[in-house]
Amino acid sequence: MKITTTDALNSKDYFESFKRLYYHLYSNSSASRAERIIGDLSKLLLVALAANNTQINSRKLKSFFDGTLTANEALLPILHKEYSEVFSKEDRFHLDEESLRYGLNEIAHLDFRAAHSHALGDAFQALMGPNLRGDKGQFFTPKSVVNCMIEIAAPKGGAKVVDPACGTGGFLTETAAYWRGLKRKSGVLVGIDKDADLFVFASALTKISTPSGVHMNNMNSLDINALKKIKGFASPFDADYVFTNPPFGTKIPIKEKAILSQYELGHHWQYSKDKDVWIKTNELLSSQDPQILFIELCVRLLKNGGILAIVLPEGVFGNTGTRYVLDYLRREGEIFALIDCPRTTFQPGTDTKTNVLFFKKLKNPSQANIKIAVALNCGHDRRGRVVNAGGVEFPNDFAEISKDWKKVPHSFWFDSEITNKYYLVPRYYDRKTDLLLERDAKKLGAKITTLGDMIKKGWVEIRKGHEVGSESYGGGPIPFVRTSDISNFEVSIDPTKSVSEEMYESIKAEQNLAPGDILMVVDGRYRIGRCAILHPYNFKCIAQSHLRIISVTDKAPVSSFELLYLLTLPSVQRDIRSLVYIQSTLGSLGGRIKEIKIPIPVKKNLEFTKLVGTFTGALTERARLLGLLSEFEEAAPEL
Repeated sequence: MKITTTDALNSKDYFESFKRLYYHLYSNSSASRAERIIGDLSKLLLVALAANNTQINSRKLKSFFDGTLTANEALLPILHKEYSEVFSKEDRFHLDEESLRYGLNEIAHLDFRAAHSHALGDAFQALMGPNLRGDKGQFFTPKSVVNCMIEIAAPKGGAKVVDPACGTGGFLTETAAYWRGLKRKSGVLVGIDKDADLFVFASALTKISTPSGVHMNNMNSLDINALKKIKGFASPFDADYVFTNPPFGTKIPIKEKAILSQYELGHHWQYSKDKDVWIKTNELLSSQDPQILFIELCVRLLKNGGILAIVLPEGVFGNTGTRYVLDYLRREGEIFALIDCPRTTFQPGTDTKTNVLFFKKLKNPSQANIKIAVALNCGHDRRGRVVNAGGVEFPNDFAEISKDWKKVPHSFWFDSEITNKYYLVPRYYDRKTDLLLERDAKKLGAKITTLGDMIKKGWVEIRKGHEVGSESYGGGPIPFVRTSDISNFEVSIDPTKSVSEEMYESIKAEQNLAPGDILMVVDGRYRIGRCAILHPYNFKCIAQSHLRIISVTDKAPVSSFELLYLLTLPSVQRDIRSLVYIQSTLGSLGGRIKEIKIPIPVKKNLEFTKLVGTFTGALTERARLLGLLSEFEEAAPEL
């Protein structure tokens, strides 16, 4: 039987085809585990790739489709013959025969040879349910991020490129495409992945993109002793480049002593005040997050002068508990570039905030300035949609960042002096924010000052909010204002979260709320930096601990409404964003709230006065109307 093909399809076509197939098999097959379906579909893909190679393959396929032979009898011999390095004699299909025939027939019309390899990789994610990916810490890297990392590292022709957590092989296939696009000599591509199903699929994709020079390994890449046994070109050591996005997360710690003992970062480290550096001890950790071990693994895979580009959770860049990791990297080479990724980059798969680190392994590293770029847009929204409701594509900064790397002057990249060697969150050092603030200061005839300086001068006072406990909700008429209640510069009252008068009286003196006070969100996921102002009709309330209460004093050169307006300037909001540290999924300003830069007018010009007048008038009138409406709501009987 001959497998028919159509014209090459795009990523969306493959995605939809694979998605329909996956859900059909999940609902109708005998398999109870998603892994079984994924593993068998990977095998079917390779069968489809090999289908037209020989007449023998065609006869076996015909026997499978007419029911003369089972999948294990007809298809496994094809896989063993065509992909002997991928499959062992112990491999088996697990789905029922009817489901396997349906699956192979469903993908038979797709032209995999003509397909772009990353399109197939994207499509494969349709087979990987969010729970499956999340449980294993596998979050596949968007093509735009992959290409950005490769183009910045610019692998030379003939180089050895390794991905020790290769997943579907995206970094390897796109490296091959990069070489082809520049007509450079193909090098050696080495991929390693512990997941057997991903190993099978990555083997298929790399065979499409690069028929020779690819070496795939299905093994635990964190076992360095096992890696050392791989010889020849397939060895991952002495790599010129390592591109990877390792599995990460505290839910999948590495606890095996046999693995931890192979790593310096598998040991406890102690801080030396005298040397101002972290030093490894001989004490082994009880567990370590996988991404930390992968950092050391990648460094050890590189030859001297080799380059690493790696996606890491933001915690590595700013967590006090991982400072020793940064000292390890500085000892082994130079961090020469960082990209700050928007938190939507890996959504909807995970909400974990990530950044990209570029590192060069050197025997005598220096601590030069680091180039910093900040991506605000990643080409899709939180749900993974690439176009908005109007059909317009979402902007993608990664393509521009990679282009800008080679330009002079830069638009995205800035040389940044690292003022805190243990805090490397890229956006904290974003010079573009300073340029935007300087532009606004010039426009408003203002001088840039910090919130901390304003506190020292007695211009403002800042107090923390409180927690009351969910058991207090509904206990009375006093609104408990949470971060979700801050919207459009106003406090939106949720009566179901109101608390008792007694609770209010116990906190009243500490919060000391009054009309004109500003509430700012300082903790949470998405609203940090958002502000609202209190009015005579709603100042009697309790502010949550995730809010800060900012009171403007009589000494200040600006009013409450003027400060609120200045805090909402895009440049100030971007500055606030640069100060937020995200640990996993939750962000916090912490003490960095005092570092917020604000352009305070030296002499209020006509434009500033007019803008703030309109702003103040709109908020005051809306507050008056909301106050009237609240009286009607209070008069309504409770159901």
